[in-house]
Amino acid sequence: MLNFAILETSAFWWAVLDGLGVTLALTAISMVLGFALGGVLASMHVYGSPAVRFAAKAYIFVFRGVPLLILLFLIYYGLPRVTWFRGSLFWDLVLTSPFRTAVFVLTINNAAYLGEMIRGGLRMVPAGLLEAAAAVGMTKTRAFFRIHAPLALRSILGNLGSETIAVVKASAITSVITVRDLMGGPTVLGKVYLDPLTPLLVVGIMYVVLVQIIDLGTKLVRGHLALPGSVQSHHV
Repeated sequence: MLNFAILETSAFWWAVLDGLGVTLALTAISMVLGFALGGVLASMHVYGSPAVRFAAKAYIFVFRGVPLLILLFLIYYGLPRVTWFRGSLFWDLVLTSPFRTAVFVLTINNAAYLGEMIRGGLRMVPAGLLEAAAAVGMTKTRAFFRIHAPLALRSILGNLGSETIAVVKASAITSVITVRDLMGGPTVLGKVYLDPLTPLLVVGIMYVVLVQIIDLGTKLVRGHLALPGSVQSHHV
């Protein structure tokens, strides 16, 4: 039942603050790493040979299809059962820490979505701009970093904000492998105080606030980077 007595304890609010820090760290690290891996997947898809494109498509197909919770369980609980895997570098770097395991799982899952997102952004850049860059003597590499990539990034900013929100909410799943994130820390204390519902109510409100902050930040960045006279510049 809701008795709110837990709200009077400093331990609960410290757990909320600590958990918030963990959630933000999980989101930031997995978004940065996921964007880097997604960029590689998108490049493979757009510029690669048929075999390379097939590998990128297969990765995206698999990791977009497997539910995040199943992926988390398979890696955290399944891989340690493979005897030869226990002495590997991956074991030492990832599986010995619930937090690092959570970052890894969120990253490889997130990269599949970001890869498709970045690929779509690259495809949206008009071919005429790239042809014009080549006509004035720009190398393909310079044209990519000066024209292709910046315009693609602008076109997917809204989707990047949505994906960040999705990762924030998905990170709550990592509490099942003992990560003390915004979901994990406060709810553990709720069990100690025999009041599981109040922590969930507070945590739910915190997630709503986080989502609104990210959404507002995304709109501000889109408005700042929008081209003059564009629809985005008039609606932010």
